Amino acid sequence: MFDFLKNKIAEIIVDKQLKEQHFEPHTFTDFFSKAFTFFIAMPEDDRDFTYSLTVLNFLADYKKSAMVMTKDFKVSLLPQKYRGRAIEYSDRDISKWKLPSKRLADKLSEMQFNVSIDLNRKENLFYRYSSNLVQAPLKIGFAKPDADKFYNLQIINEEDNPEISYENFLNCLRMFAGLTQ
Repeated sequence: MFDFLKNKIAEIIVDKQLKEQHFEPHTFTDFFSKAFTFFIAMPEDDRDFTYSLTVLNFLADYKKSAMVMTKDFKVSLLPQKYRGRAIEYSDRDISKWKLPSKRLADKLSEMQFNVSIDLNRKENLFYRYSSNLVQAPLKIGFAKPDADKFYNLQIINEEDNPEISYENFLNCLRMFAGLTQ
């Protein structure tokens, strides 16, 4: 019961802060070729984390610069190229409402990217809000309830298997990049 109330309060806080956010209309056909800087919120789930590394490898193959946000103990699991550019956070960076602490929120708010991507397939307000704090005209995430508030490009995922989910995610990126497998 107490966790439910905390989640509802957190949702109200986020809704209030995102109320003023309006997504500008975009042409998605060439966003990938024009984008060079990416913010990536890595999945909290361990299996998802492992399979989502293919997205980082894809970005590296196309010479895209990415800053990755993940838990402090997962930084060592990232490809070597991204370890030095990781935004690591610990439990002390999570507020009592399970949102980014003021210190982390301020740090994220100052960052600018071409694209922000939340790779969490499951609903996670901490990551959804974090990926929205960074300044980026294009915000991508998996379709979830209330995702319209957070992302202007949503990837539909009806797959339980994380390997297939992230491969489908990559296929969407390839499609918008005009690439084939």
